[in-house]
Amino acid sequence: MFGSAKDLLLSGPASELDIEEEADNPVQVLYTASFEELSSKNIQYDTIIWLSISLLLVLAWGVGIVMLLYLPFRRYVLRKDIASRKLYVTSAEIVYEVCRPSFIPFCGEIKIEKRVPLFLVIDIIIEQGCLQSVYGLHTFRVESIANGKAAPVDELQVQGVHNPGLLRKVVVTQASKAIQDASRSWKTNFQTAGGESISPVESFTLGPAILSSPSKGWKTIGSPLHARTEPRVVAPTDLMLHKLEEVNKSVKRIEFFMEKTQARHET
Repeated sequence: MFGSAKDLLLSGPASELDIEEEADNPVQVLYTASFEELSSKNIQYDTIIWLSISLLLVLAWGVGIVMLLYLPFRRYVLRKDIASRKLYVTSAEIVYEVCRPSFIPFCGEIKIEKRVPLFLVIDIIIEQGCLQSVYGLHTFRVESIANGKAAPVDELQVQGVHNPGLLRKVVVTQASKAIQDASRSWKTNFQTAGGESISPVESFTLGPAILSSPSKGWKTIGSPLHARTEPRVVAPTDLMLHKLEEVNKSVKRIEFFMEKTQARHET
């Protein structure tokens, strides 16, 4: 729908990290987002909001004076934050890294690293408010399944990404591939587990029947010990079926999202 992943990556502003970063991280980077183009506008946007809140608090309680004095340090921290941001997509996950000084003076640096597996991504949202539209900024959100549950959770939310539409295309394309690969591997594991789950029970129940009389063999099959072993075999199967249902729902939702985006571009 969106063309091959290779075409998307070649059209991006940057498709690789620096040589030193690639040496430290052997994982192949498919796409790297950029924040430099909108860094000044991002700082201006944050300053306008901070000034507005500060002036209101000056009229209310006078706390805004302290906030106004704190503004230069906040701009310094935000500038370091944007300069250190790294957001890139690999074949398996979305990685976001940032290293900035603490907003509390003299408290050192704060390092943040978030990794979102692509096969858990269920939606990509790009938002733009009224004030954001003035500065050409967007909020890029990634929703995924948390802890195997179907409830969407904002795993990643970042502002000031250059060309967020291209980033969304890359993520959707790679997430669709990752979900299909995960679905195929889970189906293979399910079939293997289904074939192997019979043998332990048969060897446990039929083994005593060969060494003992038929009546003792039937008693072994109907004994409470055999009844307690059955749920242990069925539980992994039910869990695998539940995971397959979640993956199928995610694949359908991403396909619907891709068709909707393509129809929007055609119109």
